[in-house]
Amino acid sequence: MQNQKFFMLPNRIFSLGLKPKECAVYCCLVRHSDREKDCCFPSRRTLAKECSMDRKTVDSALKGLEARGLMKKVSRQREDGTRTSNMYYLVRLLE
Repeated sequence: MQNQKFFMLPNRIFSLGLKPKECAVYCCLVRHSDREKDCCFPSRRTLAKECSMDRKTVDSALKGLEARGLMKKVSRQREDGTRTSNMYYLVRLLE
């Protein structure tokens, strides 16, 4: 659940055994997500800046989140074939 000025996470997030970097990146993804579709597409640069970590750490956190089944990363391309930011589909923790 999110709003323009805040977002909420269920307490269950603390029982998942996430590493601090995974928790921070997951929170950032939730912050950027669309409430109805549970997806977002922030760049790795944006995630790194907002989480105060480098891109390699973000990549590691994303791999951990995907391995735990908390999100799915899908590569995207522009019409000219160049890469753009990934799409991230989040798993609802409330269900």
